[in-house]
Amino acid sequence: MSYADFARSIGLGGIAVDDPDKLGDAWGVALAADVPTVLDVRGDPEVPPIPPHATFDQIKSMTQAVLKGDPNAWHLLTEGIKTKARDILPSRR
Repeated sequence: MSYADFARSIGLGGIAVDDPDKLGDAWGVALAADVPTVLDVRGDPEVPPIPPHATFDQIKSMTQAVLKGDPNAWHLLTEGIKTKARDILPSRR
């Protein structure tokens, strides 16, 4: 289901974002809109979002749990590391 399409169908703003590089621009459009706007951000369904306030111990525990039983553990870990690196490292722009 596209939440952005649904939002537009009831008179709200709706923006679908599939590319992480376009998220900043989408936020700009949403915040400048004159109607409430839904950001429908689509990420990798196998990679849970890691909250920005997660501690090292929480991330370590999650990593250990995933490595014990998830058949897609390495995909999840590599994508999770990339995501956190984007949060921490300065942008190349």
